Amino acid sequence: MTGKQKKALAALLSASTKQEAARAAGVSYATLRRWLSEDADFQQAYNDELQGIVERAAVQARQGMTEAVTALREIVADGEAAQNTKVAAARTILESGAKLIEMQSFEARLAALEKSLEDNDQ
Repeated sequence: MTGKQKKALAALLSASTKQEAARAAGVSYATLRRWLSEDADFQQAYNDELQGIVERAAVQARQGMTEAVTALREIVADGEAAQNTKVAAARTILESGAKLIEMQSFEARLAALEKSLEDNDQ
């Protein structure tokens, strides 16, 4: 990638819009759009960066889950908390727990299906 492309990539990851990113990188919006639609190396670098951002955010979310659930449980157990606050905390715990159970079940079923497909290919 060229120096301008590297600058554009960094700008894309921090700017609010693609137009702002183009201005920050010192390229035209048309050039930035062309790189995003036609330049395979630029596309790959952009997608890799986005994937990295998502992965780092997922790690941070996982790291904060125990504290978050503990805080919600404390609210539910707090005898002086307002009832609507306790209900909201309880609902959040239940909804999050249900989603986690659903995801774990899905992952287990997917792994079993993949294993079955591998066994059939042999």
